[in-house]
Amino acid sequence: MPRPLNIIDLAITDDVSNDAAEVARRLDQAADLVETFAEESALGALDGLLAMAALPAKAAVEDSRRLAADMSQQTEIVHSEIERFLAVSAGQRPN
Repeated sequence: MPRPLNIIDLAITDDVSNDAAEVARRLDQAADLVETFAEESALGALDGLLAMAALPAKAAVEDSRRLAADMSQQTEIVHSEIERFLAVSAGQRPN
């Protein structure tokens, strides 16, 4: 399971929007966080798939459902964090 993802602290707010170097640094750091989170999620899924190969068919089916649900949740986390980041960067309040 990847570590929690929180890129909201890197949002491009009014206090830094005129500092091109700070904006670039924050965008780069936010991209790195998202990339690491996605990579760890994918590796976790691959580990789960490999573990399923050793299971009896019925157990593998149950594990595949759990893995699909976990991956769906991880995808939603990434999507939600990126939306919050973009909202704050656009001057809106995060939900």
